[in-house]
Amino acid sequence: MNENKMIQRRELLLGSVGALGALSGVRPASAQASGQVMKLIVGFPPGGAGDQFARIMSEHLRQELQTPIVIENRPGAGGLTAVAAFRRAPADGYTLMMHTGSTAISAPISHKIAPYNPVDDFAWIALLSEAPFLIAVNPSLPVTDLKSLVAYAKAQNGKLSYGHAGLGTTVHLAAELFLDRAGIVVPDIPYPGSGPALIGTIGGSLAFIVETYGTLIEQHKAGRIRIVGAFTESRLPELPDIGTARDIGLDVVAGTANLIAAPLGTPPERQAVIAKAVAGAMARPEMQRQLLMLGIHPVLNSNPQEAKAYVAREVARWTPLVKKLGIAL
Repeated sequence: MNENKMIQRRELLLGSVGALGALSGVRPASAQASGQVMKLIVGFPPGGAGDQFARIMSEHLRQELQTPIVIENRPGAGGLTAVAAFRRAPADGYTLMMHTGSTAISAPISHKIAPYNPVDDFAWIALLSEAPFLIAVNPSLPVTDLKSLVAYAKAQNGKLSYGHAGLGTTVHLAAELFLDRAGIVVPDIPYPGSGPALIGTIGGSLAFIVETYGTLIEQHKAGRIRIVGAFTESRLPELPDIGTARDIGLDVVAGTANLIAAPLGTPPERQAVIAKAVAGAMARPEMQRQLLMLGIHPVLNSNPQEAKAYVAREVARWTPLVKKLGIAL
């Protein structure tokens, strides 16, 4: 696929997402009569893959609930700005938050004093998706795979830097895990989101970035960055020529997830209505098609119990590593 076609494909997707965002503000007659509008809080700036996911979700969820939904972007502090706003919201079932692995898992366990209990301080509704992490470099680096990246970073002896979407985010922890396992030192530069960190990598101010397939793939295809490795159990079918960290003897398996939650204390009957609507939205073939275009693989038939169990399991998995690496924000 040439670059013009890739740009056209991305413009088409962004255009459709923009239209969905506009549609999500349209009020059905019943909602207009009641005056009830749902709010979906998102911890990312507009335009990124996470924001696009939220806008796609808001439109399909609007159709399931027959209730208008507005997106409220609250980027900053690795997602904690959004969480603070979310926790102040009334527990009436008309405020939801799109969580990532950062706000659901890594951010709270990375602080000396946890700002909240990620397992018990939210009414978890559903696990929406899981996505593995990849590592990409600026193409000017003499690096073609993870082995050569490790060798180059060792030779530079701390002169390189990498960027991430914020302190305590899952990409930050995954990158630090990689550095620890590889025995290399590369200072980190936190950004207010994945988009700015990706721009820094493309521009050459950063040596590499750890992010999801959906965030990196179009820039990789365009030659603006070079994906050199995956933090997966085995090679991705979409990128069979890209080796994993385990291929070079490094035990690094990491990724993120998207989940949706209501404020703690939301009435159980309202939680059940939302959970049913979310499951219905995720089951829609059109929504699945739109997510796959973003490189997001949906999780179907999730429920509140599964979502909460996922968070508890991941918190237990990452907490010992955070303590070992001495990450305490």
